[in-house]
Amino acid sequence: MQELRTAAEVAEVTSDLMVRWAAQALEPGYPHERGAAWRSRNAVVVFAPRLNRADRVVHAGDEDDVVALLREVLPGLNGQKVRLLAAAPLASRVSERLGHEVLATFGWLHLDAAAPQGPTPEVEWLTGADVPAIDALLREANPGSYLFPDDPGAVRWAGIRDTDGTPISIAGDSWPAPGLRYVSGVATHPAHRGRGLSTQVCTFVTRELAALGAVTLMADADNEPALKVYRGLGFRYSPISASRG
Repeated sequence: MQELRTAAEVAEVTSDLMVRWAAQALEPGYPHERGAAWRSRNAVVVFAPRLNRADRVVHAGDEDDVVALLREVLPGLNGQKVRLLAAAPLASRVSERLGHEVLATFGWLHLDAAAPQGPTPEVEWLTGADVPAIDALLREANPGSYLFPDDPGAVRWAGIRDTDGTPISIAGDSWPAPGLRYVSGVATHPAHRGRGLSTQVCTFVTRELAALGAVTLMADADNEPALKVYRGLGFRYSPISASRG
């Protein structure tokens, strides 16, 4: 087993974007306890404390190698209530062999095309003065959001304003990793849905973030309106599963 000490070392041994996203926990400035990462044969495992609201153990590689590596590193994390996260087929097989419970299957999406170029004249980066309105909008329009303004992973917010200046459609740039950006906290006020506002905001954010690296996000498998927007922007959907021992 080899310990990997930086996100760059993780990127050298895997092309899996979700593992590389989790490797932000190895970098200076990560807002929580520093994480850890390991490689053995054709398996890579990253432990990222409190990443996107959970202590995550993200893994990729050949099934046998992943199982062997997890059996070696998980006992050292016994004090943590970790969530294992991986591509759905691998996660299912690994969980069965380790006796873990699969909690949910949802989607990991990454931009797999040129950055979208649709018109977004109404979208802008919001300011600190907008934080209370952003928080209120999320609590009304998307209370289950994994990102709120007080989250340490929130970097900045883009949005469209109503005529009185209040944000009515938003999306967050959050939890950035070296070479990767992550979109979360997408919401549109119920009174303003059906106007394509989320598409405009997500087009703007995706285009801005694509200039900085790969663009990724997560979405529920049954959220067809959101998935239609993301696919229209050039995102590719891959099923992933979370499990717990």
